[in-house]
Amino acid sequence: MRLVLIACLVLSSSILALAQESREQVMEKRTREMHRVLGLNDRAAWKKFIKENYTQALIDKPMRAKVQTSDNGSDKSSETSSADNLEAKVGMFERLHNDFGGSKITSLKVIGDDIEMIVLGDMGLKGTFRLKFDVAKPYLISGLGISADN
Repeated sequence: MRLVLIACLVLSSSILALAQESREQVMEKRTREMHRVLGLNDRAAWKKFIKENYTQALIDKPMRAKVQTSDNGSDKSSETSSADNLEAKVGMFERLHNDFGGSKITSLKVIGDDIEMIVLGDMGLKGTFRLKFDVAKPYLISGLGISADN
């Protein structure tokens, strides 16, 4: 009887461990879902993804975009007001959709608390997405950097 009880405890703890996703699995799943959602032409889906997958601190953080033009190497920077942070992030998804909506993931690798995703658009535009994640469950996206190359 005692042996059966021990076997049941070991089996149930093994099943529980297998049922829980690792941090890296969650990070990869969120990253792939972000890529999928970027392919949709749906503002409501973009907003839903942001609300469900970004930390509140990231949602509240003003958007800063740095655009470098290849003509003269000059930089333009812009920042949103705090009241429009969520809408600004939805606008960022719209721009990303326009650039990478039909892209394919060519590389996805975990680097510490980050994931680097490289995508290739159908017009030859290459994008490198660097997503940073919280270290605690539910492992939400806490930072995002994007660079694009022709």
